[in-house]
Amino acid sequence: MPTIDSLLSKPQNLPNVPEVMRDLVQTFSEKDPDILLIAKKINKDPVISAKLLRLANSAKFGGSRQVGTVNEAVVRLGVDVVRNMVLACGLTGSINAVPGIDLKHFWGKVFDVAELARRLAKLKGMKGEEVFTCALLYDMGRLIMHVGLPENMVNHIKDLEPSKGRAKAEELVVGFNYAQTGAEMARRWQFPLSICHAVEYHYNPLLAKEFSAEAALIHLGIVLAAQSDVGEEAPPEWPTQVAERLGLAWPDCAAVFMALREQGNGYAGLLAA
Repeated sequence: MPTIDSLLSKPQNLPNVPEVMRDLVQTFSEKDPDILLIAKKINKDPVISAKLLRLANSAKFGGSRQVGTVNEAVVRLGVDVVRNMVLACGLTGSINAVPGIDLKHFWGKVFDVAELARRLAKLKGMKGEEVFTCALLYDMGRLIMHVGLPENMVNHIKDLEPSKGRAKAEELVVGFNYAQTGAEMARRWQFPLSICHAVEYHYNPLLAKEFSAEAALIHLGIVLAAQSDVGEEAPPEWPTQVAERLGLAWPDCAAVFMALREQGNGYAGLLAA
């Protein structure tokens, strides 16, 4: 029977992330990261640098004057935003193809969830970019399991998912779920424990012994992203307990959904590359 450790011990199952992304993970533990050093590290990767500049100059992030260098982008946007840009660039380019999964659709959903979670976090007075980071990683375990598990197990999980939900279906078939897999990967990549915790419990934040606001915000973002439209009343599947734990009312969450629909997601441009 496969285990999380056996999946993560095989390089062919793992995303091939650029070195600069691994370097930037270390800056999470620094209270005052060196902006110029970060820019220097990014400049070593021409592909990431080009994608970063394209994002920085997009309508979503660009100012009145376009930036021409990574240094300018880091100074203008700040470390937290640039770090998430590099993570997004690195992750989207880390896996070329996964049989049975449309990666453009996959990452489009991840970016929508991350942006919704970021905006909800700001309503709570939290650091939105940190929540965005957590959400960028929330579904990585799904890709790893899809690539690494035998085909018959993947198909069995798909059959059970409509009635059991993905996490429960995976637990019934292999004994662990995608959230646990993604969290362990994040630990091995040396992301902060708060991020690993958010990834592990995002699918059901009320299961965690210690409540994670980040996990709860991702959870709300997932439900919101799945809506085709929103009205005055919350949909039947709305996780009221989670929202109440965060102190977020449905009208505010619905307004965040509508704002994203009107304004679009600045990271979507990565998927056209």
